[in-house]
Amino acid sequence: MRTLFQSASSWYRAVSLVLLCVGGGLAGCGVPVAEQPVVPQEARAASPAEVPVEVPVEVPTEVPTEVPAEEPAPLVEVADPLLRTTNILLLGSDRRQDTPNWRTDVIMLVAVDLVNQRVGVISLPRDLYIDSIPNRRGNKINVIDYLGEQDEPGGGGPRLLGQVLAEKIGVPIHQYVRVDFEAIKKLVDAMGGVEIEVDCPLYDDYGYDQGGLPLFLDVGVHRLNGGQALSYVRSRRIGGDLERERRQQRFLWAVRTQIQNENLLPRVPAIYQALQGSVQTDINLIDAVKLVRLALALDREDVYGFVVNDPALIQEGYAGAMWVWYADWPAIAEAAQQIFQRAPLFSAEMEGAVRCP
Repeated sequence: MRTLFQSASSWYRAVSLVLLCVGGGLAGCGVPVAEQPVVPQEARAASPAEVPVEVPVEVPTEVPTEVPAEEPAPLVEVADPLLRTTNILLLGSDRRQDTPNWRTDVIMLVAVDLVNQRVGVISLPRDLYIDSIPNRRGNKINVIDYLGEQDEPGGGGPRLLGQVLAEKIGVPIHQYVRVDFEAIKKLVDAMGGVEIEVDCPLYDDYGYDQGGLPLFLDVGVHRLNGGQALSYVRSRRIGGDLERERRQQRFLWAVRTQIQNENLLPRVPAIYQALQGSVQTDINLIDAVKLVRLALALDREDVYGFVVNDPALIQEGYAGAMWVWYADWPAIAEAAQQIFQRAPLFSAEMEGAVRCP
């Protein structure tokens, strides 16, 4: 899909602009409207159109004591809603400058429903087996981004992965965002840390901060620095891949809430620097501003989602010597189209259904 801007600088400018709007509370931070001609004050004063005219006003004798509240707009429900949403592929890779090969550890499909002002998030395990990759043999889903990028640098990886997922799930992929894990550390530190509500204890004596620092989190609210946040989203010591995908969803919501609740205007330069060179996307500036505005306006009840971890959707097995998840793609496709029929992701119903590993 062609966009207005192809370079990643569009994303950087979008993030900086939105943070300026949110952090500084500036009015009119959107797509500029057409400028009106400026009329000198003297001309305005002399204009007959501005001569005050007394108009009789009828004052009501009865003043209503209650003003009826506006009814919220009804949801527009349709069959196969993800055929009408804007679907964004969100990828997190372990790519490093000194490492030629890399993998994609975070694979999320984010369905943005602009009509109903809600989003759906589907997390896919990195070890899902894809039996057919264009011009390649079958392999795990987490290598497709890398393979596509080798054939077509500068976006070929996400496009190839989007093509595969569109065929498997029947959902078009319109745009992508790829974030290197190093950017997560830098972003969180630039934000002054991120506050996360931990609902399941997490103990990992290895950690993924470059020094291998351990991470021990009890149930409760914790403010994590960049290295701790990276360990939080990458650790597989408790619950494996499927549990960490759920934590990744919670991390995204925590970052969004932090941007909404805290004045990050003084931190914009550091955030800009943290993202530079570590985020790739084909989302243009205007769309980025719209998407971030929507994200900041969402309530907890407007976010839906699930992790592809149900035994009815995937089964473990081996492909040659590789341990993999085999997917029931028709079942996953059906679950994807029913995402907005589920309870909201962060509702009491969903939170109460969590079973900690």
